[in-house]
Amino acid sequence: MTPPLSSQALSPSEYIARHLQNFASNTPASASVDQHAQLTVWNEHVFVVAGILFVVLACIGARRDKWALFTLNPGVSFGRRLYLWWSCAWRQWLASALLFVVAFSVLRLSLGKIATPLMAFAANRVPHDLAQSSPAISLAIAGMPFIVPMLAYLLLSLPLVGYMVRRGLAAHAMPAPRRFGFWRATLLGLITYAWTLPASLAITNVGVSSAQPLANALRAILLVAWGMYIVLPRQVRSVARLAAPR
Repeated sequence: MTPPLSSQALSPSEYIARHLQNFASNTPASASVDQHAQLTVWNEHVFVVAGILFVVLACIGARRDKWALFTLNPGVSFGRRLYLWWSCAWRQWLASALLFVVAFSVLRLSLGKIATPLMAFAANRVPHDLAQSSPAISLAIAGMPFIVPMLAYLLLSLPLVGYMVRRGLAAHAMPAPRRFGFWRATLLGLITYAWTLPASLAITNVGVSSAQPLANALRAILLVAWGMYIVLPRQVRSVARLAAPR
């Protein structure tokens, strides 16, 4: 008697092929027909997630700063705030871009060596019956060679962003600790990403009834305003708190 197909021992390549075949064959036929409706529901979910994340972060920040959650002390003008934000932003972008170029080059050179082991590792940890009922799991297994390097890039970028923010604030004589170690930089980078995420989720999914270049410009303006009035005060207060004597 031949054992069931799901119980037969499969090589990693055959198992991965099964996952990919399952993902391709289980795509709903109505996906393209109902694409607009699905996109609307997905956007609504994104706004809900962004709102919940913002409320959680605001509650955490309010425990220490109360009503001064998004204020800069002493008060600064719009031009000064914009200049201070830009001083931190361009350093973050430049450092992140250089790190991305290095990470992409390493990934391109080593993709052939890490693709099969990563996919085989993921496939061997997921029961075939579970993957057969969930195309998303099959897609995750297929994308493992890109998911793992992306997570590694994000982890490496956390302290890098923290160091760049600290340098940007120090360039404007803002309170900053003389010694800014790895863990402090990682914490500041995590704070920066956490406060930037709600706006990134919500603003990039806002439907703008205008030409694409104008719509992108409006979204960019909203992101800059969020960075100036929401993210920057949290960065300044976090660095000042780290610089305060204990």
